[in-house]
Amino acid sequence: MKKKTKQKKSFLQVQVAEHAGFCFGVKRAVEMVEKILKENGQVFSCGPLIHNPQVIEELKKKGFCVVENPQEIPVGAVFIIRSHGITPELVKQIKKRKARIVDATCPFVKKAQKIARDFYSQGWQVVICGDPLHAEVIGINAQTQNTALIFDDSSKVPSDISGKRIGILCQTTQKIALLKEIIQKLLENNKSLVIENTICLDSSTKQQEAVDLAKKVDLMIVVGGKNSSNTTKLAQLSRSTGTKTFHIETEKELKKDWLKGVKKVGLTAGASTPQKAIERVVAKIRKMF
Repeated sequence: MKKKTKQKKSFLQVQVAEHAGFCFGVKRAVEMVEKILKENGQVFSCGPLIHNPQVIEELKKKGFCVVENPQEIPVGAVFIIRSHGITPELVKQIKKRKARIVDATCPFVKKAQKIARDFYSQGWQVVICGDPLHAEVIGINAQTQNTALIFDDSSKVPSDISGKRIGILCQTTQKIALLKEIIQKLLENNKSLVIENTICLDSSTKQQEAVDLAKKVDLMIVVGGKNSSNTTKLAQLSRSTGTKTFHIETEKELKKDWLKGVKKVGLTAGASTPQKAIERVVAKIRKMF
């Protein structure tokens, strides 16, 4: 009688990008809110503090309140400016509520705001590379009295802005490729360009890591809010390498079918994704295999 040969259990390698998860600006904003909640019990924000629904829900349970209209803020309440920044006009409206304002704007976003303001004050045409509907870009544009030209695609750059001195900056979480494409398009009709690369180092690092890791694995998992600009871009860059990529918010979205024939899984996460969320995804992948 032949002895049954013991089948070797296959091994799944899971590699997490070194800089996956919270960036400095997000970590700072969340810590600021938690400190206020411990001291005050309640704090208000116009729009989400960061783009991670799960983190926002946890903060809401502790007393964090997200409103869309400044009139919803009780007189004398504590108000925190979201990490993406807000417009000067909105700040004026909040001050009318006699609120105590705490500024959690990411320092890199504040730098971009100042650059836009300086370009505008010199009479230049400001160009922003980014999503015109993103809160950060809206706040930056407000520094130019809403006169900036905003492009999320180089094909949208018109040829009729020649003859003007142009100051170019970027949404801090944008892809460097977009900035380069828009600069190239502007150079076709303009010689006087001043370029400020305001993409933050954390975004650049995460993006390069995502591409490098995707080339080494069979499957990529990108963890973070579906409403997060930087997380979405990580997923886009990962897919651009040809590696199968899934963008999820939590471990509950993982599917066992994704792991069929997979030996190496790469994982990265957006700037608004906490470490515990990454750990839960890794644990679930190992459990499923």
